[in-house]
Amino acid sequence: MRRNKITTPTFEAIQRAAVLLADGQLVAIPTETVYGLAANALDELAVKRIFAAKGRPATNPLIVHLADVTQLAWVTDPNLDPIVTQRINKLSQFWPGPLTLVLPRNAAVPDIVTAGLDTVAVRIPSHEVARQLIHACGFPLAAPSANRSNYVSPTLAIHVIEGLGDEVEMVLDGGPCGHGLESTIVKLDGQNVTMLRPGVITRDQIANCLGTDVLVHSHDHGNTSLLAPGMMREHYSPTTPIRFVDEIALADLPPRCGRIAFAPLATDSSDREQLLHPFIRMEVLSPTGDLSEVARELFGAIRRLDHENLDLLLVDRCEPTGVGEAIMDRLTRATAKSSRS
Repeated sequence: MRRNKITTPTFEAIQRAAVLLADGQLVAIPTETVYGLAANALDELAVKRIFAAKGRPATNPLIVHLADVTQLAWVTDPNLDPIVTQRINKLSQFWPGPLTLVLPRNAAVPDIVTAGLDTVAVRIPSHEVARQLIHACGFPLAAPSANRSNYVSPTLAIHVIEGLGDEVEMVLDGGPCGHGLESTIVKLDGQNVTMLRPGVITRDQIANCLGTDVLVHSHDHGNTSLLAPGMMREHYSPTTPIRFVDEIALADLPPRCGRIAFAPLATDSSDREQLLHPFIRMEVLSPTGDLSEVARELFGAIRRLDHENLDLLLVDRCEPTGVGEAIMDRLTRATAKSSRS
C-alpha cells in the first residue's frame, strides 16, 4: 500500500533515502515550512522526475536545499558581488530557517532547476531530518512542495501520499510542519533587495537586518520563466471553489458551504449571523486569532474541507502586514480562479 511509503526518519531510514536520491529517485522530506519533493539538484534526469510527478511547468524554478552555509559553493557563482556577499552574511542569521535567497548560480546547476535563469534559489531548512539527509547525500536537494502543481501544499506526510503516493519512493515523516507556509523568497543583487514571495520571515525583519528598503515584486510572467516559485497568479488552490467571506452574501451561499475562520466568531457582533448559518463544517484556526498559528494550520484546514464535497469554501481575510502578508498572498492566489469565475 502507498501508506507503507511513510517512514519514521531513523538513521537507517535517512541513509536509505540518501541511496534512493543518489540513484535518481524521488523522496518526500519534511521541512519547517511544507513537505518537499526532493531529488538530487545536480542530476538533470532526477529533477525532470520532479516536474513530471507534479505536472509543474518548466518555467517555474525550484528551490535548492542545503545543510549549511558552506554548501552555497555547490550552486552559487564563486565571484559574487561583494555587496551580495555582505548581505548573505547578514541574512544568514535566519538560517537554518524559512528564508530562500535568489543568487547568481554556477555552471554545476542544471538549467531545468533554474528555469534557464542565471540565478538559483537556495535555502537551509531548519528541520533536522532535512539537514541530516542532505549531509548524508553529499549533494544539494531540489525540493518544491510535494503536491500536484497549483494544489494546496502538504503539511503532513499523509498529504504527500494523498497526492503523490505513486510518484515517490519514500516519505520521511517528520510530523506536522512547524510554520505551514512556504519560505520567504528574497532576491539579492548588487543594487536591490527584492522580496519575491512573502513568508513567516517578514519584510520588516529583512529590512531591519540589512538596514535597507526591501522592494516587492509580485507579478506573474505569463509563459516566461518566473523569477521564483509561488509567483503564479493562480496557485495553492483546492478543488472546491474558495472565496473570501466578505465577497458573497450569506443569502447567496450554496447549500453545501464550509467556513474557515481565523478566530472564534463572536456571539455579540456581526459574526452572529454566520454563527447561525448552517455551514456543513467550520474550522477555527486559532483560539486567539494568532496569525502564526493561522499560518501553521491554514493549508491543513483547506485540505480537510476539500474532502467534504462542498459547493463553496469561505475563508477570512487579515491585514497584509507581518505574517499576514504571507497569509494573504497564499489566499489571494488560492481564490483567484474562483473569484473570476
